[in-house]
Amino acid sequence: MLSQPFQRFLLPVVSSFVLCQCTVVGPDHQTPVMELPASFSQNGMQWKRESPGSQPKPQAWWKLYHDSTLTALVEKAMSGNQDLKVSAARLQQAREMSRAARSLYFPSINLGAGTDRTKFRLRIPGGGSSTMNSFTVPVDLNYEVDLWGKVSRQVESAQASEAAAAETLNAIRLSLASEVAQTYWALRAVDADRAEYSKTLEVRRKALELITRQRDVGSISGLDLARAETEVANAEADRIELDQQRVQLVNSLAVLTGAPATGASVPENAELPAPPDIPASVPSELLRQRPDIRAAEHRVAAANAEIGVATAAFYPSLTIKASTGLDAGLLQELTDAPSVIWSLGANVNLPVTSQKRLRAQRDAAVAAHTATTAEYRQTVLEALREVEDPLQGSAILALQQAARDKALASALRAYDLSMKRYKTGLVSFLDVVDAERTRHESERNSNAVRAERLALSVSLIKALGGEW
Repeated sequence: MLSQPFQRFLLPVVSSFVLCQCTVVGPDHQTPVMELPASFSQNGMQWKRESPGSQPKPQAWWKLYHDSTLTALVEKAMSGNQDLKVSAARLQQAREMSRAARSLYFPSINLGAGTDRTKFRLRIPGGGSSTMNSFTVPVDLNYEVDLWGKVSRQVESAQASEAAAAETLNAIRLSLASEVAQTYWALRAVDADRAEYSKTLEVRRKALELITRQRDVGSISGLDLARAETEVANAEADRIELDQQRVQLVNSLAVLTGAPATGASVPENAELPAPPDIPASVPSELLRQRPDIRAAEHRVAAANAEIGVATAAFYPSLTIKASTGLDAGLLQELTDAPSVIWSLGANVNLPVTSQKRLRAQRDAAVAAHTATTAEYRQTVLEALREVEDPLQGSAILALQQAARDKALASALRAYDLSMKRYKTGLVSFLDVVDAERTRHESERNSNAVRAERLALSVSLIKALGGEW
């Protein structure tokens, strides 16, 4: 326990240094300024700049598709994906580093205990020797006064790094949900194609049966039969290829959700719904909504604080040192008042011969800040492009969908007419094959555009930060 004289002397001194207004050197963080457009090109979507502190609330945007299987897959990925767990551990690491940095605001106090027995020669007439015991219980205090804001900048950097790690985790969550959704819609597109091939095989097999009967009675040549057999075999081979693609997509979803691919399954569903609409008047608010942009700005703030840390190294440092404890020659005397000892002092250090090294460290910190600033600007530019691509692409695909659906309707009519004409003997089976092949390709093309629109809608949601 500290002696009362020591307490009366030490506590006011330490308190005065803790409470003193110190000068914080180095630049304060400013969000990098960029010249950005007032709106996106498609639908006149406006965007505005908001404070990074007003962060949006996370939303389960995948529920907009009203697909229970997709919702279950995304939620499973959020709890089981290994990359997400890695990022969560990195965030915890950053939090602990931030907590460690904040501890620098307080003195370090160490408690010890020791004992030794010493035999020494007596340098007196007659000589001889003596043995002495020593029992000590020291308490040492060290405190570096934050005169120039070095500790403040270290804490600022650690807190910004922690915030960047948190936003990186949010960005990974967004990317993971998007990847699950993209893979799921690709799987649904394969299911739609498989359903189409099943329908095509049914039609071609019936046609093959009809042609086989006609060949048996001699009404047609073997050439038409060979063509029909070829069309059936090709459709079967294409459907088997789709089966392989489905297995690969199901396995990919298993890995994304943190499960082994062995034994993975996803229910078949050949329906491709229309993508959700995004209100044209909703602002993008990219600087607020996208977690990767927020993470990039926090990294700029962390790098900026490191400039202050490097700058503070040029200035003198003041360290308060104090110690107290017990010192006695006999163990039973440790509790006696005369055994209490203490000391109090201060050291001032000024770097003299390390100026060149300190300048290099500060210049390196400035260069790191320049690099993170450029990375922030590049992230914003990429974000704008990632919004523009699906915005413009969605409008184009909507027109393409209308054209594909129109072509499909025409192909269906042409196929029906060719079958009727073939049954009446007006055209050869080759005409039927061509009409059926056109119908089949039109159906697949229409499904492909629907799947692409769904995938593009996911890209747009991701580009907007998962928020509306």
